Amino acid sequence: MSNGSEVSDQGSSTTGQDGATGRRGVNRRAVLALVIALVFVAAVLGGAKILVDRNVYTAVAMGPVDSPAADSQTCADVVGALPDRTSDYRSVDVADPAPAGTAAYRDSGGTELTVRCGVNLPAQYSVLSETTGHGGVEWLQVTDATPGSDLTTWYSVGVSPVVAVTGSHGADDAAALTGFGTALAGHTDGADAPAPAPVPLTDLRQDAASGAAADRCTGLLDGLPDGFGDYRRIAADDPRAADLPDRAAAWTAPGLEPVVVRCGVRLSDSYQAGARLTQINDVPWFEDTALAQGSTAGVWYALGYAPTVAVSLPTDAGNQVLTQVSEQIAGSFRKTGE
Repeated sequence: MSNGSEVSDQGSSTTGQDGATGRRGVNRRAVLALVIALVFVAAVLGGAKILVDRNVYTAVAMGPVDSPAADSQTCADVVGALPDRTSDYRSVDVADPAPAGTAAYRDSGGTELTVRCGVNLPAQYSVLSETTGHGGVEWLQVTDATPGSDLTTWYSVGVSPVVAVTGSHGADDAAALTGFGTALAGHTDGADAPAPAPVPLTDLRQDAASGAAADRCTGLLDGLPDGFGDYRRIAADDPRAADLPDRAAAWTAPGLEPVVVRCGVRLSDSYQAGARLTQINDVPWFEDTALAQGSTAGVWYALGYAPTVAVSLPTDAGNQVLTQVSEQIAGSFRKTGE
């Protein structure tokens, strides 16, 4: 009995050890399988990320534009100092043939952001322009008024050479300007920065105004609203008001050219009898289109009333401006020939 008990006890003990060993083997195999699965998943995800990056962060094609200083050493230094990342954008290649002085970026959605160094400032940059500071540099926002376009370009102002950053309206390109501005601040010079253009209509010839004509001009300008859509009138205490020509008022909006109304000017020499006119209410208007580089503004002259009124009107400002100016003219001005 004693031996049987010992055999039974030993058998029982041996059986328990074999079971534990089996379980440990199963656990090791399970852990190993889990590790292999995790490694496989990581490899798949890593490969997928590489594939997505290759499809998203592709090179950007950039055509040539007028960039007088693009080949300069300063522009080479600026492009070399640009960050690898700024805001949500990552630096990508520029497709060959890559123009001098350029760089390109994309975000995770594939949205492009292009950088060009050594460009010309557009005609929109004037003493009335609203600028925004990013990264120690002031930037001028210019919205492309071409129908169907969703592009906005930011130009560095107050520095030379000029850098242009272009992206879509919906892109967070303004936030990205901080990284670009920091790079520019160390490699650009303010001494040779392009000067802003004067207020539109400043160069128009002005008629000698009688007291009555001057009063009509004052009444016209005072009767115009504080805003036209996104445009807001420059107040008398705004420092920019000092740059306005005599008997003029201006309205500005971020990213848009200003609207300027000036009263008591001479009619343009380009006007000839039989010219095409646009009738707005009781006032016929002659458009003297004077497109400058990057500008969409035309100069409109009101005909048939004295004194003569001129309006510098960007194409994206709409008809509201001329409509309200026409109402003021028809209501208080004297018709010529009466």
